[in-house]
Amino acid sequence: MADRVNRGTADRLRTHRWVLSLVLFVALWQLATSVLSIPAYLVPSPAATVRAILGDLSFLGPHLGMTILETASGFGLAVALGLFLGTVMNASVLAKDLLYPPLVLSQAVPLIAIAPLVLIWFGFGILSKILIVAFVCVFPIAVNTYEGFRTVEPAYRELLETFGASTRDRYRHLYIPATLPGIVAGAKIAATYSVLGAVIGEWLGGSKGMGVYMTRALSSVRVDRMFGAILIVMLLSYAIFKSVDGLGRALTPWMKRGKA
Repeated sequence: MADRVNRGTADRLRTHRWVLSLVLFVALWQLATSVLSIPAYLVPSPAATVRAILGDLSFLGPHLGMTILETASGFGLAVALGLFLGTVMNASVLAKDLLYPPLVLSQAVPLIAIAPLVLIWFGFGILSKILIVAFVCVFPIAVNTYEGFRTVEPAYRELLETFGASTRDRYRHLYIPATLPGIVAGAKIAATYSVLGAVIGEWLGGSKGMGVYMTRALSSVRVDRMFGAILIVMLLSYAIFKSVDGLGRALTPWMKRGKA
């Protein structure tokens, strides 16, 4: 009981540190714009940024909703594809030799170069944005899934085989629990890139989304709106990251958590 209370207290303290860090950043931002008298057309203050967000709230809603839809769909596709690729590479050496190099090489292609091609191939609709997000996110999930399989102790596998465990039982009782921490780690990395992929796709071509909102704010030289859009994108990325982290904690309760 005491351990459970201590864990709960530690989780609350970690949450408070995140909030304190954000408050400190905003305070320093506000102080810098005030003390240094930075013009609002260069760097707006946090207050001006919040006013821009609230003033454009009804207009921002559809753009934010579209970005969330694209991000969630693309991230979900990346998780499914990453799990599949990681499992296939673990099951077959030939598949690993054929799939691993292209996965690595895909990370050498600049997103700003591949995104226009995806838009040309699949149009300027939501499908192209989903595919761009999936392209950005699939690598860390697939690689961490494969590496997670490799962490399985051979002795445990041999023990289950000795007791006549089926393939399903081996995955259920050994492979999946051993691989979950790696999958969660890969998904957390991918989560931080997911919104970026959607915004870049919208920036290059589209009619709705935070990327489109940013291009319009930039063309009208509304720096406060630009900062507001950047702040929203940052908070959305953080929310997705924390959601994946929370799900990972729920799926891997046996993992020891550090003090940080």
